[in-house]
Amino acid sequence: MSLLWVIFGTLVQLALAVMFFMLVVFSSAGIANGRTLTHLQSRILDWSLCALPLSCAFSAVLVIILYWQGGGAAAYWWYALPAVAMTAYLVFALKLNARAPRSPS
Repeated sequence: MSLLWVIFGTLVQLALAVMFFMLVVFSSAGIANGRTLTHLQSRILDWSLCALPLSCAFSAVLVIILYWQGGGAAAYWWYALPAVAMTAYLVFALKLNARAPRSPS
């Protein structure tokens, strides 16, 4: 593992954390606005607000720890964790947006 790539990957993960936070804020607000959501659906959207940026921070810290312990290049795959989490969120949000009944205006 190269220190340069670990630093670069960590900076990218921190930038992604900010972008994921903003994406979840606006997408969940758009879904909740004008729709009737169950308590569970609302809790999942609220939970995603913190979980997705934390997945970026978690993967960055994990790669740094693996670098300190002498990990190999396979440790870079941990940078893909936020992409998996964001894909799961987007699938949930798109299905929720398509199925949720619109509340009467």
